[in-house]
Amino acid sequence: MAMELYLSENAFVGLLVSTIEVYRKECFGVLLGQSMSERILVDFVVPYQTATRKFREVHVDLMRSQRVEEAVRSTSRWECVGDYHSHPMYGAVRATTILSAADRHFFKDGNVAIVVAINDSARQQRWNYVQGGGVSGSINGYNIRIAGYYKANGTIERAPIHCPYAIGFQAKELNTKE
Repeated sequence: MAMELYLSENAFVGLLVSTIEVYRKECFGVLLGQSMSERILVDFVVPYQTATRKFREVHVDLMRSQRVEEAVRSTSRWECVGDYHSHPMYGAVRATTILSAADRHFFKDGNVAIVVAINDSARQQRWNYVQGGGVSGSINGYNIRIAGYYKANGTIERAPIHCPYAIGFQAKELNTKE
């Protein structure tokens, strides 16, 4: 059985906001939640303010990252279950959720990673589950695709994402316009 990721409303909105805020550059942050045997509940995402953002990469100071993880452990019931980052559109090259060589290199065993691809989009797309276990939709002129990965015993596999809030988000948006 594959590891499954469950995103709360807070996590979903946090992923969107931190990705859109720095669009054209990558964002990076940690995933806070609870880990169970075959599922991980992601309750919050916390973007790193000091990450060095570039168009095709993002760098994080490892000492600062350790400080964040220690602070979470000592002050909350949440655990750092992994991290997330975005892949923004670069010129005419559309972003994907495929892990880069650098993504694979820094992926810690036993953790999850979420990749958020963000592209310009003129058309509105309903939020829905997509092939491969991700979530995709559009908001404010951006097409966004979210994919999850899990690493165990040195092997990285896709981790299906479940986010009922994202799928209901479009219905909520349509109801407020009527």
